[in-house]
Amino acid sequence: MIPVIQSLIDATSAGAVYALAALGIGLVFGVLRLANFANGEIITGAAYALILVWPLSWPLALAASVVVAIALSLLMDLAVFRWMRSQSAASLLIASFGVSILLQRAYEGIFGVNVRTGAVAPALTRSVNVGGLRLSMLAIVAIILAAVLLIAVHFFLTKSRMGLQVQAAAANFREARILGIRSGVMIAVTLGMSGILAAAVAFVLTTQSGAVNPTFGVQATLFGLIGAVIGGLNRIGGALVGGFAVGFALSLFTTWLPSGFGDFRVALVYLLVIVVLLIAPNGIFAGRTAKERT
Repeated sequence: MIPVIQSLIDATSAGAVYALAALGIGLVFGVLRLANFANGEIITGAAYALILVWPLSWPLALAASVVVAIALSLLMDLAVFRWMRSQSAASLLIASFGVSILLQRAYEGIFGVNVRTGAVAPALTRSVNVGGLRLSMLAIVAIILAAVLLIAVHFFLTKSRMGLQVQAAAANFREARILGIRSGVMIAVTLGMSGILAAAVAFVLTTQSGAVNPTFGVQATLFGLIGAVIGGLNRIGGALVGGFAVGFALSLFTTWLPSGFGDFRVALVYLLVIVVLLIAPNGIFAGRTAKERT
């Protein structure tokens, strides 16, 4: 029984991280119709800030990672995406691939292709035994951090005037503009929120690995994007649940697959994605379009 509980705790921690990644992607898609693959480079930038600044001051490192993540989110929009507002979601996705590759080359030029290592929050790498369970401090912090951020995002979106405007923009951006909602402000707020979520993902992953390279954030973004697609990119809550499900399943496959089959865990996740999309092409929680309802 204990091994099962142990694997569920580990899976919950992994699911929480990917839920944050998927939520950031889902927020941006909801407002801009942009499935931003370059979100991985935002995570990478925040991770570099943590690695480089942590030895000087941990509060400064945390602040620097958030500032870098938000700045990269806004700069991407200012330099590229704002000029493509009228383009299709597919065109925006392709553009985000281009931005992703460009930033990876930029990181290689600035920091080199080799891995940068450093101890970030080393106290969180310890584990404690409780009733036979090995509880990683980082896993506990990851779950708590994800819960706090998700609750904060929920209350912002549902209780604040600006949050309600973001939801309105996510539901129908053109109608929201007609009703007088300031599109520029909503876009900046949404990108800022996605930057904060990316910085949180960077903190957990950097503390876990203690190393950063130019492609550091790609995998987290890929699985976050997969989760968002499974849940439904046009539903913020659906993207959140989908991201959690992907991380949870990935961790369980790692633990439960027989020895020698661990390399197939990612393939099994993709297989699940295919099955889900065959059943619900727009995502489990996407809902029906107006055309489908008639």
